[in-house]
Amino acid sequence: SSSVSAVELETIKVTSSRGTLTAENMPASLSVFTAKEIERKQHRTVKDLLQGELGLHAPQLGPAGSQTSIFMRGAGSESTLIVIDGVPANLGTTGSFDFGDLNLDNVERVEVLRGPQSIQWGNNAVGGVINIVTKRGEGAPTHTLSVEGGSYRTHRESLRSSGSIDKMDYSASVSLLTSRGFSTLNERSGGSEEDGTERKTFSTRLGYDFNPDTRLEFIGRYIKTNDETDSVNGEENGTDYEGYFNNVDDILISMPFSKSFGQKWDLKLTPSFLYNRANTITQRENDGILNRVYTLDMQNNIQLNREVSVLFGAEYQNTQGYNLGGSWNADGYQKWHDNEAIFLQGIYEIPNLIVLTAGVRHDWNTAFDESTTEKVEVSYQLPKTKIRLHAAYATGFRAPTLNDLYAPPGSGWIRTSNPTLVPEEIKGSEFGIKNDFMDGQLKMGSTFFYTETKNFIHGAGPNAIKANFGEYHSMGLETSIEFKFPRNYSLSIHHTWNDNYLFEKTKSDHYQVAQRRPKHKLNANLSYISENGFESIVGLFIRSRARGWSAINNTPAYGTVRAAISNRLSVNKNIKWTLRGENLLDARAMQVGGFGSPGRSFYAGLAYTFN
Repeated sequence: SSSVSAVELETIKVTSSRGTLTAENMPASLSVFTAKEIERKQHRTVKDLLQGELGLHAPQLGPAGSQTSIFMRGAGSESTLIVIDGVPANLGTTGSFDFGDLNLDNVERVEVLRGPQSIQWGNNAVGGVINIVTKRGEGAPTHTLSVEGGSYRTHRESLRSSGSIDKMDYSASVSLLTSRGFSTLNERSGGSEEDGTERKTFSTRLGYDFNPDTRLEFIGRYIKTNDETDSVNGEENGTDYEGYFNNVDDILISMPFSKSFGQKWDLKLTPSFLYNRANTITQRENDGILNRVYTLDMQNNIQLNREVSVLFGAEYQNTQGYNLGGSWNADGYQKWHDNEAIFLQGIYEIPNLIVLTAGVRHDWNTAFDESTTEKVEVSYQLPKTKIRLHAAYATGFRAPTLNDLYAPPGSGWIRTSNPTLVPEEIKGSEFGIKNDFMDGQLKMGSTFFYTETKNFIHGAGPNAIKANFGEYHSMGLETSIEFKFPRNYSLSIHHTWNDNYLFEKTKSDHYQVAQRRPKHKLNANLSYISENGFESIVGLFIRSRARGWSAINNTPAYGTVRAAISNRLSVNKNIKWTLRGENLLDARAMQVGGFGSPGRSFYAGLAYTFN
């Protein structure tokens, strides 16, 4: 990421890769967003942070709190794994994770590892991994109280406290967001009434160091949301309901235990639990979906010598899904799967010259046959230059979700399940080049990727039956330019080109099938940081048209401009003020066909830090 210095990249250990490599030496396509960058850009949710990132697209179905999907390199949200403090957070029923309610309070950094990562994380990681790391307390206890308000009668209050006392450290935050919002159903389809949201979030990370080599942590996150919404079945087929709510409770808990044996061997054992309950309340009925995921993960990192290290481990996961029935699926279902896996990876590294990794993973699952995945990646820095070449090849799999296999027949847009589905098989490759000019003042990089998916699981249109439809292909080019100007100005430009298409089993022709994925996406940010702490950023986001399941649901191209400024009060440096504007040109930016999108909006806030 543009604001992460070379020194930071050399010290950040990329936990999403499970290995010992730092961000600077990763041979894979990686982006890292630190807490400093998140604060400067004034993004409040993970969705807002990732919207313009290379290879990613994050469409939201309406106002704040609405369902938000993440597409990575053309892979669907069920093929992009979300990891929160070591806990795989994708749901067993849908296979995906909803970013609509995940804020950035108490987040230390966000890592985006693009391309298949199945050897480390198994199912759901064929598009890539987004890893969210909670802040760890250090130093004297410090507390921050912040408030913010703005358009759509939005207000946000939060309290964060962190620090360390003797052998114990802690970090905790609690926040409340309320907004009157706008209609989930867009104006063209007749949407007019406001669809608001209320979100309560609690996050904590507690750690205790028994000695310098032994540590135990408790990491927890609880999110409770109440979102008003509408029934939207396409661009010209929806209902502008009042009293139509989505209520969601999310709990993620992990207790990592780490132990070092000398300087050569690090052991980490992480039991975790995920709970998700979602209820859709209408004027007629109450639908419910319940997810539980229990995971036990063991990871070992052994340094054999100065150049060679080995990563190996095992994982057990129990996934439970309960569709409690209602207006969509009257019968409901209760199903579960067990998955056991072992994984091994070798890493060879000569700093400032070469990094080579090779790994394999084997999974046993009660719902499908065994699966073996592999990955090889390499980066090479040309001697006496800053030019770094990198390449990777990986295989992966995505198993059918519980809904894919067992959901009873529904109506409208509920796809009918198919118990005969088999896992998707994925092959992915990439190669690219990075270069630093003028002592790091100018950085450029470009990566080409290609992914082939066999047995692609798909169901297009209303009342469709899920099937292993054929082969899905996605290719693209990710290009970044980052330049530091004199007088503390900096400019970053990110462009992603992505093309994808599907070969049907029964047809020799092909057509573009991926919905909600634009072919071109450009994100540019101009930043300024003064000597006295004044910070400002102006951002431009442009997206080409994106296809829906039919022509009437296509969304046109659009562009938005945002700006954010902040500084500390001269009379009291413990108080910081913030001001930002979103969609300053008031573009009619329809993200998804039939759904509303925010217009021009402004927000102002204050944060007070004290001991």
